[in-house]
Formats: sequence, structure tokens, C-alpha cells
Amino acid sequence: MMKKSDLLINTNGYVLSLLEKVLDANIEVKGRENIPKNNPRIFIANHFTRTEAMLVPYSLFNITGKKVGVIADESLFKSYFGSFLENLGAMSTTNPNRNNHIIGDLITSCKDWMIFPEGRMVKAKDITKIDNNFCVKIDNVCQRVYTGASFFALSSQILRQNYFNHKIKDSKKFQRKYFVNECSDIKKEETMIVPINISYSKLRTGRNFLLDMAEKLVSQMGDNFKEEIEIESNIILNSKITIQILKPISTKDILKEYYEKQVNQKTIIDSLRYQVTHELMNKIYESLTINFDHIFILVLSLYPKEQLDLNHFKRLIYLTIEKIKKEILYLDEEIDKDLIYLISYEKYKKFEEVLELAIKDNIIKIQNDLYFIEKKILLNSHTHHTIRLKNILKVILNEIQINEKVTNIVKTLCNKKNDEIDLELLLLLIEEEKQEFEQDYKIASNNKDLKAKDIGQAFHLFNKDSNTCVITIHGFSSTPKEVEQLAKFLNTKDLNAYAPRLAGHGTIPEDLKNTLWQDWYKSVSRAITIASLQYEKVYVLGFSTGGLLALLSTKKCFVEFQGIICINAALHLNDIRIKTLLPALSFWNDIVKAFNEDEYAKEYVENIAENPEINYDKFYIDAIEQLNILMHKTKKNLEKIKSPILIIQSKDDPVVNPSSAYEIYEKIQSENKTIKIIDSSKHVIIKGKKTKELYNLIYKFINKN
Repeated sequence: MMKKSDLLINTNGYVLSLLEKVLDANIEVKGRENIPKNNPRIFIANHFTRTEAMLVPYSLFNITGKKVGVIADESLFKSYFGSFLENLGAMSTTNPNRNNHIIGDLITSCKDWMIFPEGRMVKAKDITKIDNNFCVKIDNVCQRVYTGASFFALSSQILRQNYFNHKIKDSKKFQRKYFVNECSDIKKEETMIVPINISYSKLRTGRNFLLDMAEKLVSQMGDNFKEEIEIESNIILNSKITIQILKPISTKDILKEYYEKQVNQKTIIDSLRYQVTHELMNKIYESLTINFDHIFILVLSLYPKEQLDLNHFKRLIYLTIEKIKKEILYLDEEIDKDLIYLISYEKYKKFEEVLELAIKDNIIKIQNDLYFIEKKILLNSHTHHTIRLKNILKVILNEIQINEKVTNIVKTLCNKKNDEIDLELLLLLIEEEKQEFEQDYKIASNNKDLKAKDIGQAFHLFNKDSNTCVITIHGFSSTPKEVEQLAKFLNTKDLNAYAPRLAGHGTIPEDLKNTLWQDWYKSVSRAITIASLQYEKVYVLGFSTGGLLALLSTKKCFVEFQGIICINAALHLNDIRIKTLLPALSFWNDIVKAFNEDEYAKEYVENIAENPEINYDKFYIDAIEQLNILMHKTKKNLEKIKSPILIIQSKDDPVVNPSSAYEIYEKIQSENKTIKIIDSSKHVIIKGKKTKELYNLIYKFINKN
């Protein structure tokens, strides 16, 4: 098998550095199992960038060990990349024996080939259908996709079948014509067509060091070439490239009916090449890997009003993503990572990045803190060689618009009223919360430590005459049942009370072992969104670890938010096991794992809880480490807090050091802040008999605000 390094011979200096960067790009190959192992293969793909002629064949070579030829513009062979392309197996468009070489390689399986039926790079990704035929639209001129790939695939299989059926009259002439025996004999296995979709996430423009390097290499760089370098270098450095390999198509099956009727080769190919090509391209376009940018710009393009309501816009995006997840579509695995932050009133990186791009390109304009969509600018196609620099979001829009399923989903959502969208989102989030618990509970169903189901479930106590809700967040290794008594008190005071379940809680200790602090925070984020969709005023109340999460949730900026109440917030702990034993155990575990003696590792410490019916009976070290991270994150966030706040601390708390309350009070920037010390030696002061003082403090704070 050829070595990967063999593909880099005869290149040097800047070129080698550039190629190494290109070939180390963030490439994800999916569907490897769809590559036929022993057949001659012709790969057919969409075409957006020049580097695809290197990146995709190189990636396929890494999987199969076989060179993949491509047809490349003659100018590339005169450039610095020429020797690399030749080593890869590329052939110039002007080679007089090009077609015969390709067919010969497919007959003998000497080399695989990859063809771009779109012909040239489709920089605008503007693809339309005319009479069921796909057309590439370049500068308002439509060009039907080329059928050469189908021609090569079908011709190689017809010739193979003719050869083995002894229908070739002059075998020596046949072998000379198709360069047979140059690397191997004719292969009996049929030619397989393998469709590929090449997708990009996070397409961006701007200067970078690869562009600077190219300008040093090429003294007189034309505008078109400079545009290609800028786009493609940013793809290499910043984008993720997804190569989606689809199920292979049998040329033997395609030809079966015609071959049995003994129709001549030219007639067969003339009858099939257009049909086969357009069916292939349909599969390729439908297999786009959909990313966040696609949904953002599609929703923006179909948004029914000129003024953009950011919260409503985000909810449309969220619902679209949730709906397309249920369809048989290819999705970027990152598309719904941390997606709850999109609709829970804080910065969501993917959204902020593409919003900034839309503002930079004047697609969205800000006037007096209001956002307006400039659809005329969004839909400006510019020219073939300028659109990617001047309107990259239109390129992304063109690509996703080919997908009718997604477009129809967005159209349906955009035609709904705001309150209809809010209700749909609310029901979705409530169901998501319910199903998350049901799934965790089912997984743990045979475990002897499993808590009773009603203990672990989130609950909501309604008061139809109130527009205020208090979100009550339970503590570490506990359940919503922990805050039930307090929630019922609040409900008797004409308030709505909602107790979410933190991820990993309310089932078995092992469930908590496998969660991160971010998972707990996401549970709170969802709860805040659920509450804000129903009520005009929302308070966030947290006990112990729930108090940390309540403090951290002040990052969220939403009009319904009224204030926070933190009770025995676990900023500093008294528990000697966490202060001394857990660090020692972590050190011990590192040692035994270093010697591959994992069976001697200590995963947890026993927990003697105040309320064993609702608390876990063991603390996993991994879970405690996540709690420590949350404590650290909360400390760093204290100085940013300006919200109205009530801080309550048990005087002789055996778990949380009372210094926690004083540190919170001193560091936060809130003008409306109150600290109260409860004379108690218990940690769990939110339930039991002696709760009157505590409950009255909480109600007084809410009532006053």
C-alpha cells in the first residue's frame, strides 16, 4: 500500500507547509462503510472550492489506500501544487486521452476516480431545477450539470460485460485504447458509483496567515485567484469540512434491462446518462450536512417582518432545529450542542458569530437598539467571483434552500403568530424535561438504589390567579422532593412554584457520576425558559448547590426576571471528606491508573444524609469534582451580579461554611441585597418543622419586590 507521505514528494518550501495545513484541515468523513471494498469506484461530488480536488481524494486515499484521480484545470498543473496533484492521480482537462484513461482505470480498478458533475466551482451554491434537471446558475446563466460521470461509470461497466461475454472483436486494440495492463488486468467486479456530499460549517472571510503566505509566493495575484485563496484558506483554518459518503449505486443494476435487450452501447448511455446524473445529484443535494448557519439564514430570509424580534427569532431557530432532528436528514453533530442557551437569555456563541456577520454585511441593521432585516441586501447575488466575499450568507442560504423539507418546516413556523410559537416551544420543553427523566429512570430501573419515581420528578404547583413564578432548585445529590414543602408554602401565598430536576439526580448515584456541572446548569436554563414563557415575573430560588446555580443564572437577561434567593449556597464547604479525603483519593486513583491497576481505584465515598429517602447514599468523586468546578465558576461570577438578592445562611451549617454567605454579600454589585442568618445547626433548613422564619423571609422579599 502506498504511504501517505508519498503524496507529498516533489513539493518543497512554502508549498509543503501550505499542503500540510490543507491536509490537516478539520475534515470529518462519514459513511465510510458505504465505500465498496473490492469494486472499481467512481465518486461523484458537489463542487464549491478548488482545494476539494486535493482534500477529498486525499481523505479517500487515507481510507482505501488507493489513489483517486480527479480532472483539474490545466492551470493548476503549472502552479506550485502541480506535482502534488500528479502524485495524487489528477489529470488535466486538456489531456487528449483523458476519457480513455478514466474508463481504463475503472475497467481495471487501477485507480478510483472522483468527478464533479457541476463542472466548475459553484461559488454561489446557486442550484436550480429546470424540467427535473439540475442547473448551475452562474451570473444569471443556467448550465445543466454535466453527465460525464455517468458516461464513465456506465461505459466502463458495459465494456467490462462485453469483454467477459467475448463481445470485444479486437482485444489488443481494446487494451491499447483503454491502457489495460499498464497496472492490472480487467477486473470482474462491477463499477460502483459512490455519491458524496461535501459540506462546510462556519464559512467566513477575512485575512489570515495562509493568504499572506500566498501573496508572498505569487507576485501578481489576480482578484479572482485572491478571492479563492481568501475563502479556501479560511475554510482550512476555521471551518469543519464534512465528507458524507452515501450508499453506492450498482451500474449493473442500472444497465440490466437495457443489456438484456442487447441495445448498443451508445443508445444505452444516451438513454440513461441524464437520468442517472440527475438522480445522483438529487441524492447529493439532499444529503447536505445542515449546520447552525443554514438554519439562521433560512429563518432570517423567511422572517415575516422587517423588524426582527431577537427572542422570537431565536425561538424559531430552536424549533426548526428540533423539528429537523426528527426528519431523515444529515445534521452537523454540533448543531444542538448547548442549544438551550440560544433560548435561555444569554450569549450563545454560534448565534452571536453569525449575527455579527449579518450586521457586518449590512443584512441586519441596528437602529436605536432595534434590529431590522435588509432582505434586498441579503438576496443580492453579486457576481460569481465576488459573492463569497461580499455576501457569504447568501451562499449559505442558496445551499439550504435546495432542501425542500427544511424550507417547508421554516415556512410553516414563520407563518405562525408569536404566541403560537411560544406555546409550541413551551410544550416542547416540558415534554423534553419529562422524557429526559423517564429515559434516565428506565435505564436505572433494575438498580436496587433507585429512588421512588415521585421523588425524582420535576413538579409545578399552579395558581391561576398569579402571574409570578418561583423556580425552586434542589441541592447536590438530592431531588425536587427536597424543595416540595417550601414550594407548597409559596403556592399557598398565591404564587406559582416550579421545581425542576437537575440532570443526574433523582434516580441512582451512578447517574450523577456521569453528568457535568454544565448539565445541571442546562436543567436550570430550561426551567427559566419554561417559566418565562408562562409568567410575567420570575424568581430563581436555589438551595445549597441549587444556590450556586441560581447565582450563576444571573448571566441571563430577561424582562421577567425579578430576583434571586440563595439558601446555604455551597460556595465553601465544611465537609472534611471533600476538603481532605477527596483530593487524597483523586491522587490515589491517578497513581493506580498510571500502573493500569484500575480495579484498586476508589470511585466514591459513603454519604450519611439528613434525608436519606431523597438523597443519594454515596458521593462519586467525579461528581464532587464537578461540584468543585461549579463553586469556582460561581465565585468568578459574583462581581457581575447586580440583581435583587436575598442571601440566607444557617448559622452552624455542618455542610456549608457560613463564610459563603458573607463572601456572596460582599462581592456582588446588587444595590438591593439582604443577608439573613438563621439560628440553626442543620444544613437542610428548607424542610421540617422549624421553617416559619425562613419561609416568611422569602415571602417578604418576594412581596416587597
